[in-house]
Amino acid sequence: MISIEDSEYALLQELKNKQFLLEQKNKIIDEHVFMTTSDLSGKITDISQAYLDFTGYTKEEVLGKNHRIFRNQSLDKSIIKNLWDTLLQNKTWIGELKNHKSTGEEYWIQTVIKPLYDIDNVKIGYTSVKEDITTKKRLEELSTKDQLTLLHNRRHFEYFVKKELNRSKSRREKIALMLIEIDNYYDYKSKYGQIQAHKLLLELSNTFKKQIKQNINIQEIFKISESEFAVVILNKEDSYIKSISDKLLNAIKKLSIECTQNDASKVLTISIGSVNLDTAIYDITSNDLYNITDTNLDKAKKQGGSQSVSEFDDKYIKNLKNIDNITKLPNRSALVNDLSALQSEAMLILLHINQINSLKDLYGFEFATNIILKKADELRQVLDENETSLYNLNLQEFAILITDKTAFDKYFLILKHSILMSQDSDEDSASNYVLADFTAGISYGVQNIFNHADLVLQEAIVSKVSYRTYRNNQSAKQLQEDNLSRLKIYKNALHTGKIIPYFQPIVDSTTTSIVKYEALARIETDDGEIISPYYFLDSAKEDKTFEFFTRQMMQKVFNVFAKNNVNISINLTYENINSETMIDYIKNRLEKYGGDGITFEILESEDILDYAIIETFIKMVKKYGCKVSIDDFGSGYSNFTNIIKLDIDYIKLDGSLIEKLNTDQNVRHMIKGLLVYAKNANLKTIAEFVSSKELAVTVKELGIDYIQGYYYGEPRPPEYYGLI
Repeated sequence: MISIEDSEYALLQELKNKQFLLEQKNKIIDEHVFMTTSDLSGKITDISQAYLDFTGYTKEEVLGKNHRIFRNQSLDKSIIKNLWDTLLQNKTWIGELKNHKSTGEEYWIQTVIKPLYDIDNVKIGYTSVKEDITTKKRLEELSTKDQLTLLHNRRHFEYFVKKELNRSKSRREKIALMLIEIDNYYDYKSKYGQIQAHKLLLELSNTFKKQIKQNINIQEIFKISESEFAVVILNKEDSYIKSISDKLLNAIKKLSIECTQNDASKVLTISIGSVNLDTAIYDITSNDLYNITDTNLDKAKKQGGSQSVSEFDDKYIKNLKNIDNITKLPNRSALVNDLSALQSEAMLILLHINQINSLKDLYGFEFATNIILKKADELRQVLDENETSLYNLNLQEFAILITDKTAFDKYFLILKHSILMSQDSDEDSASNYVLADFTAGISYGVQNIFNHADLVLQEAIVSKVSYRTYRNNQSAKQLQEDNLSRLKIYKNALHTGKIIPYFQPIVDSTTTSIVKYEALARIETDDGEIISPYYFLDSAKEDKTFEFFTRQMMQKVFNVFAKNNVNISINLTYENINSETMIDYIKNRLEKYGGDGITFEILESEDILDYAIIETFIKMVKKYGCKVSIDDFGSGYSNFTNIIKLDIDYIKLDGSLIEKLNTDQNVRHMIKGLLVYAKNANLKTIAEFVSSKELAVTVKELGIDYIQGYYYGEPRPPEYYGLI
């Protein structure tokens, strides 16, 4: 029998062991973990030896002091405000802070700060754990700076302008952007060589830097291309902006750098385009601001150089959403608007720049941009603007619309013997020559000509032919051959794992903030080209491997879902839901990844034979926290009686109806009726295919809850939207 003394001794030994283990654990933390503890006012009450060793401070120097003893004075004060706002709500704050060591050396830390409570659950202070991320931040800084001038580059410029524009909007203040281009720079470079051109850029950038020191209201200067700089100025009047422009023009003239290419003065000059916009009056984006300024820069150059232009009008601002940022051509939204207004047969040519994505990856965005600009100029030279409309749809595609039927044959010949015959090459920085030619898809008609042109464009790309034409009167043999060709491409992608997800944002119609992404299937060919679903989806559905296609797509979507705190919509067909093995697979995935944040979009079509199967599926996924949406609602197949019985959360209004909202009153009345139905059924509504500002305004006015379409974001690979 164990005596009381023995029992007490065993308990005491156990407590001693636990105390010894705790001391070892604390010793390890003290020696290897950056940690501080502070009271409610932020004064440091404890600090690990590891953090003292890293910063060079002694414990006596730090205890009782505020954390600002470490803080770098250049740190944005809004970060500290956000930190305290979070902590005072008894929440955990996670973020990056820029500090300095006792020697003055700067360093960056990733910090987690949590409230600290006593045994009675009374908050007594805060505990902070930190990780040194200085190397990471320095690499980021290198990636945002021009390596020659050490000015911030275009990447940082775009981030900075967005940030400052948002800040100006919140304060209802003015923001000015100034673009500066060296006149005749490339002629100068050609005559004097690369080394002299580099010396020139350094001299000019140093001159610009001096101007910054003399004018504290200039926020920062950027080098955004080889020959172009940018300046951002906050909350100043037009007269101030003009004075800065004049000072810069005169400062460069005074350098008296010889430039015989300048016919007027024989010395090197610059051109300046600027704009000073009041955000209390104009609701603009950073792209809008850049486009207005760039237009003024073009005007200054056309006036012969050494000029400054700062002007704009309301009409131009209204049309900004229909202009491509790079080429200044009408964009996809403009094309959609023009196609919706067609009354008679038109000819549409879609042009795909081959290998442009590979060239961008190899040589950089600026190199790819220069190719696009060159292609735009080539197309302008062979097209008559009185007979055609030229559009730039995205980084890879142009479109040509011909509405005069008598000119169809003419432009088919121009396409075949001029545009597609171009063999011009571009030179990269290592003097390697690369070819970027076109592949074309052609269609004729009034309805669906974009989809038809896109379909044959995809066929031309995968078939490696220069063009394909969509024909309504294809023979049965031709249709069969085309289907077999698509099936071959699809199966190769399936077997090699080249079914990939692209993501398109869905935004709140009131705030325009992204609420979720829809995952959309694409095929990546062996050449790295991306094929849209129009090309292969019907062939995939007809094949017995369609379930494996859905599984491959779904697994890749769940991989993204698992790594990111985002909501994602996944498309399913009745065939998927009617398959026991597919349902088992979906259950397995939901067991592993969870369903909170996942929406399943079920296509409403004539293929649905048994709504009880749909109902059973919805009940199953709802157990995992999933939401359910009915896709293409309002199409000819919608069965209101059966849908009203389903426990769904959203209806996505048929895109073909949404596109006609501003052109067809009958469609508008129909959508209004559907919205009444949705509201009475307590369902949220989503409008897809919203591709223009005008359409977005109409959708908002009708009271649709969420919006999806090219106006708010194209389908892109996950990394484009910051998804990993």
